[in-house]
Amino acid sequence: MDVAEKLNAQMRIFFALNAAGFFTWQAGDGFAASAQIPGAFTGPSLLLSGIGFGLWLVTLIIIFGQAWRAKKLGVYDLLSDEWSLRVRAQAAEAAFWITTAGVVISMTLTNFGVDGQLLLKLLTGLAVASFLGSYVWYDSRHEDGE
Repeated sequence: MDVAEKLNAQMRIFFALNAAGFFTWQAGDGFAASAQIPGAFTGPSLLLSGIGFGLWLVTLIIIFGQAWRAKKLGVYDLLSDEWSLRVRAQAAEAAFWITTAGVVISMTLTNFGVDGQLLLKLLTGLAVASFLGSYVWYDSRHEDGE
């Protein structure tokens, strides 16, 4: 495994962790703020939100560091590499459809009285996590001989 493949594999792991951290942060915050969730879950929800925020922030810093390292080594450019542009386009399309389905489900749930603030936080987390998760999915297919 050469340097570029090793860095790319590491970046995929950090993107997946970043997606999980962002979704956890938003979901925990939504559960803590919702009036429909029992008060006993507020503390654990805030703790989960804090852990998610920490994971998101740490992985974001690592991702920027790894991208800078890859560019400095000249192995690939995360932002303007042809493969990266194609994968981002595919991930954006997948995230669009996932988020659209989430909005439809959320709108249906509001008809049954589910708190809109909670659903908005979950949708925010879903939108970002679905893009990053799709990016990891489509990028990893490249190494399996697409």
